[in-house]
Amino acid sequence: MLEQLDRQTLQHIIETSPIGLFLTDKQGKVSWLNHTLAHLLNTQPDNFIGQSEQSVSEELKALFSEQGVVRIESETEPGKHFICTKQPLDADAATHIHFVHDASSMHALFQERDELKNIIEEMKAIDALTGMPNYRAILSALEPQVSRSRRYGNVLSVMIVQLTNLKALQEKLGEAQTNELVIACSHMLNDQVRWADMIGHINEHEFLLILPETSEQDTHKLKDILSERFKNIQVGDMADKTLTLSTDFGIAQWDKGMDVPLFLQTARSMLEEIPPEKATA
Repeated sequence: MLEQLDRQTLQHIIETSPIGLFLTDKQGKVSWLNHTLAHLLNTQPDNFIGQSEQSVSEELKALFSEQGVVRIESETEPGKHFICTKQPLDADAATHIHFVHDASSMHALFQERDELKNIIEEMKAIDALTGMPNYRAILSALEPQVSRSRRYGNVLSVMIVQLTNLKALQEKLGEAQTNELVIACSHMLNDQVRWADMIGHINEHEFLLILPETSEQDTHKLKDILSERFKNIQVGDMADKTLTLSTDFGIAQWDKGMDVPLFLQTARSMLEEIPPEKATA
């Protein structure tokens, strides 16, 4: 089929190909490029001919690689992404043809996909690790409880349970065993609360308990019980006495004038120490 095409037609096909093409000689210098590549690079052909991997800017070096991805910035348009490959043109591999595929649209789709995945994760109501309501869901459950207390004067308390040394334990135990520890904590908490109470895993280090019809005094009694239960949770190799789980508790009873943020902040202010790596509820 190719034998039936004249030289002019072949040249037109190569020049107008949607793929950028350029040739490098045995010194690794550009000897030719098609108009597509010049357009993709937003440059004149003469500006690229004679260049080598050593002489071009850092962002263009991937154009000369066996296989690579390059991102090129422009003052007039956002950065473009290209997938670059090369093939030898002769048996001695003295000259090469380089293929430059514009992957900007594909990259934008991948970026949009990742953003949508993040949005979906944020909208999920269940914490993937523990199966408990996550931060978003437990706060949605707290709103009507606060409204009910505001309207009818019902007693309502919250408790933040903080695993204060979880990050240090993770460095010793590893992620898998630390996850098992958090799951064990979630099971213990579920076993100790009433059917009307609600628990959420609000971040890696913390649980939030919503306790309807529970006074601050009764919540402190529950805290004492939970403190003892946490001491019985196995952590890694118990022969290592340094592997002990430490906890802290923040407690608050709803009072007139409190909205949800102030209610939670009142509980959080009781925590003895808030390590800098902890997220804020």
